[in-house]
Amino acid sequence: MKRRLTNLLGILIVLVLWQIAGQGLGDTLLATPVQVAKAMVGTLQEKAFWAALWRMMWQMLIGYALALSIGVPLGIAMGRNAVVNAIVKPWATMCIVISAAAIVPLFIILMGRGLLFSVAIVFVVTVWYVVASVSEASRSVAPRLLNVARSFAASDFQRFRLVILPALHPYVMIAARVGFVHALRAMVTAEMFISAGYGGLLNDAGLDLSTAGLFALIVILMLVSITATTVMRFAADRAAPWYASKTSNH
Repeated sequence: MKRRLTNLLGILIVLVLWQIAGQGLGDTLLATPVQVAKAMVGTLQEKAFWAALWRMMWQMLIGYALALSIGVPLGIAMGRNAVVNAIVKPWATMCIVISAAAIVPLFIILMGRGLLFSVAIVFVVTVWYVVASVSEASRSVAPRLLNVARSFAASDFQRFRLVILPALHPYVMIAARVGFVHALRAMVTAEMFISAGYGGLLNDAGLDLSTAGLFALIVILMLVSITATTVMRFAADRAAPWYASKTSNH
């Protein structure tokens, strides 16, 4: 309860400072929270907004799902197998620092501006965060747990299914939440380059004389991300409540 009150106090302080600064600078430079809230109401009533949000989300989710389906097994393999780790880790280390903005022009040349382009950008940006998170967790599975399984003559597959996978559950869900945030950022960046979807709305809002509409779109994007990661956190805790304490700080 105390932590939540502290969080609310922090948000309130920022909003007050933002309101004061916005009144001094004007909405051309910095719209106030009140102006942004009014702009959000108007934005949510526009059909073009919902069409752009839907386009962004379903294309992003395809790339995100591919990143998880490949990144999680690859991360586990890296953590449990030295050969796989030696082969993949240099690429993961190099690729994880590359921003979406750096590779978008190349992907446009190679793939055009359609669905394949959007999915590829999201996948390439997201998969390495998932791999890095899961590989570290897989490498740190407590040896005593595996030793107990061996003492009961468990096979390699049984140790993997009954020990390693349950132990990795909270960390896989953390990787999924972190991956979602990066996938969303990559998708918006890609759309801003091609002036389509939600990124196109952000580009158009940036050309307006008032920043209220731009801030409204940014705040909505933040709310989408927070809502999605909160839902995933809740689902993870419900699926394995005994591991909830391990993710209390993530």
